[in-house]
Amino acid sequence: MIHALRQNEFLNRNSRLPLAKPQAVELSSRTQNKKMRVVYVMTHVGICGGVKIIFEHANRLKEQGWEVCIVSRFPKPDWYPVFVEYQQVPFGIELAKGIPLCDVIVATYWDHIQACIETGIAPVVYFEQGDEHLFHLYRLSDMQQTFVKTQMKLPQFIMTVSHQAASLLEENFGQMSVVIPNAIDHSVFNEEENYTGNARNSQYILMIGSENVRFKGVSVIVKAVQKVREYYPEMELYWINPKNPSEAWISTADQVFVNPPQDKIAELFRNATLFVSASEFESFSLPVLEAMATGCPVVSTNNAGVLEYGIDNGNIIFSEIGNEDDLVQKILLALGNSDLRNRISKNGLSTAKKYNWQNTITQLSEYLTSVSNYVVISNQSIDDWDIKLDVNNFLNPQEFERFTKSLQNISEDIIYIPVVYNWVEDHPIARWEIAATRKMATNQKSIRIFTPAFGGVEDMRQVALGEGIQCIMEERYNEALDYFVTQYATLSDDWKLPCSKWIILCLIELNRDKEALKVIDDVLRVNEKFSDAYYLYYILLCFYNSEQSNQVAQTISLIGESVSENEWFFDLNARLKNNPN
Repeated sequence: MIHALRQNEFLNRNSRLPLAKPQAVELSSRTQNKKMRVVYVMTHVGICGGVKIIFEHANRLKEQGWEVCIVSRFPKPDWYPVFVEYQQVPFGIELAKGIPLCDVIVATYWDHIQACIETGIAPVVYFEQGDEHLFHLYRLSDMQQTFVKTQMKLPQFIMTVSHQAASLLEENFGQMSVVIPNAIDHSVFNEEENYTGNARNSQYILMIGSENVRFKGVSVIVKAVQKVREYYPEMELYWINPKNPSEAWISTADQVFVNPPQDKIAELFRNATLFVSASEFESFSLPVLEAMATGCPVVSTNNAGVLEYGIDNGNIIFSEIGNEDDLVQKILLALGNSDLRNRISKNGLSTAKKYNWQNTITQLSEYLTSVSNYVVISNQSIDDWDIKLDVNNFLNPQEFERFTKSLQNISEDIIYIPVVYNWVEDHPIARWEIAATRKMATNQKSIRIFTPAFGGVEDMRQVALGEGIQCIMEERYNEALDYFVTQYATLSDDWKLPCSKWIILCLIELNRDKEALKVIDDVLRVNEKFSDAYYLYYILLCFYNSEQSNQVAQTISLIGESVSENEWFFDLNARLKNNPN
């Protein structure tokens, strides 16, 4: 389901590619006399080193006095501590539409650079951490290659994690960037002697990564260790994996550690005979540096990220990328030469000490401060628009300001926003309604801007399904049900799901739970992403099965509100926190 949602999002972004314009900014004359606010826009928050770095940026910038917000599609993760404001934006609207007012926007992946710029809220910094688009652009589809190349031309500010990545940005896309190196937490990753655990009761080689991420080279390491065991039969293989391995892979390692906490990872590094990395490409290999910081000797491919700080036979032993035989020979070399292991361990400790968060966050804070001195140059005037709402209609003044900034930077002629109605007690309903139209229309295209406002309707007959909703407001549920069932057959497809929501609600109010469950099942067969149906199912389950209701609540939290529909239950997270019973 999530893959399909993300694919749809990319296709929508790709359809807007002809509208892409480089962001125009100018130095501001304003005096900075307030806390600076930065927003990190994150495509995903799953377990990986790049995400961990962004969380470290956010947490440590907050310690430096910044106001920090993370905007993502997904619920706030629990695998790594996040101490800053966190906002989840539902699928169905552009992720960037959830960016609050701020002084700097950080786009953390190439696929949403244009969308961040089009908000018009603040100067956009693109944070390049490296992926296939940087190292092997030709492997992407023609559509993706065109998309990436276009996106890379748009930002005025780019930062990256290594000089190797900076060189590739210039070589491949003609873009200059500022290097803000990654760092490690030396309070966790160190050579502390008083660690717990088996303290080398067994000798093992340690590897990190998922079998599903091919460029990490996990399969190469497994095959290499099998050959190494011909010479060292007692040598075990330990595996740190962000997720449970598949059945086909679970037996490839002697021990598997699924998403262990950071201190456990450090302990595994300290006790390991060797850490082996076989990545095909990296922009800055964080696990290698973390291993060095614990005194663990490292064998790694000579990928670009490790070349940032690695010296062959100095602080690391290099093997050729993709060369399994060479990896075997380098592991055997390390295992058979304790003096070599001790030397690269000692030098690795010295290398790791150079990469500390105090220096990195100081550089980052200074860079973002310099970017915050710029303001966005608007593409058009607010006077170009016929605006149907004023500041008093919006949930707060900040939403109105975001709305007006969007008007000054988008290309479409018709603007829809969510208008919220309190038709049903404790269950506010939002509808997409026209909030502004361009006075001199050029394309008659429309766009949805997620800046919610309050609505009021004097005559319910003026709105779609209004007569039935009026019956619900007056608790005439039988009449309402008859109305919605009759209307359903005549409705256009884009109103059938909202209408089914009202049918389910009426059945619940009439205590016809079995019929309500049948309609819910039918609706979810048609659209498995319809959160309103899950929410009504959740309400029913709260009466009977709290454990299953929690599972449904997690599904709602993952996919977000049904904002792709004409009408939906608004602010579901707040509803879920307050059990309707």
